[in-house]
Amino acid sequence: MPRVFFITGSNRGIGHATGQLVLDQGEYLVATARNPALLSFNNTTSDNYLALKLDVTSPSDIHAALAAALDKFKRIDVVVNNVAFGLLDPLESITDAQMRHQFDVNFFPMVTITREAIRIMRKQSPSGGFILQVSSNAGLVGMPAMSGYCASKFALEGFTESVRQEVHPDWKIKIMAVQLGHCATEAMKYSMVYGEKEVAGYDHLPSMRKAAVEWEGVGVPPSGVAKAFYKLSQMEDPPLRASVTPDCLEYARKKLKDTEELLFREDLVELAMSSAA
Repeated sequence: MPRVFFITGSNRGIGHATGQLVLDQGEYLVATARNPALLSFNNTTSDNYLALKLDVTSPSDIHAALAAALDKFKRIDVVVNNVAFGLLDPLESITDAQMRHQFDVNFFPMVTITREAIRIMRKQSPSGGFILQVSSNAGLVGMPAMSGYCASKFALEGFTESVRQEVHPDWKIKIMAVQLGHCATEAMKYSMVYGEKEVAGYDHLPSMRKAAVEWEGVGVPPSGVAKAFYKLSQMEDPPLRASVTPDCLEYARKKLKDTEELLFREDLVELAMSSAA
């Protein structure tokens, strides 16, 4: 029986590539975007495809989209929380409103969709499903001039790890954080925002505007990431976290190495043990 995939941000990049792969594999697709007129896929029929308007910052849009998906397909098997943008520049350049908006797009919609997906998946028959939270190497390590973006992805990682432990094994709901590095998408053109304030004194940091130009179209193709997502959605026992690009895997390994060194550093071990003395 074909599975039903619900994907946010399906109009371009990784969301679009994942949606197309889903259809090519004979599955059903609920594709969403702020402007559904921009959604276009091959191999669609009235039976296997539903295009919906979804502004993820609107809870009413989220509830309406999930309800429409259920009304058509009667279940949801895989959710891909894909929408995000990057807020770049040193912290002094970034306003409070910009930082809040970073979380209003990258974190809180994912919370709402995950909550509703769990409710749907535990009640449908048979119960179960997959929830893939699209994370980043910025959810593994902090990076200069990316404090807002890193914070939103660190929040996603902690949220996902916690909620995964809340679901009962009998519900058969698999929740995971899928970490990406550089991908050959147009994200640098469409999904990056810069600090509103001009602040002197940060010449020691690389220019994020220059870096964005250099990063444009560099990395793993969206089709490769889509294949990784699809493989994860087929796993009987998927991991809590999966790095699905080579550079992200290197970030994860370095993070593990650095953490292990700190955990076994003699002065820090003594510090921890002394607190219980």
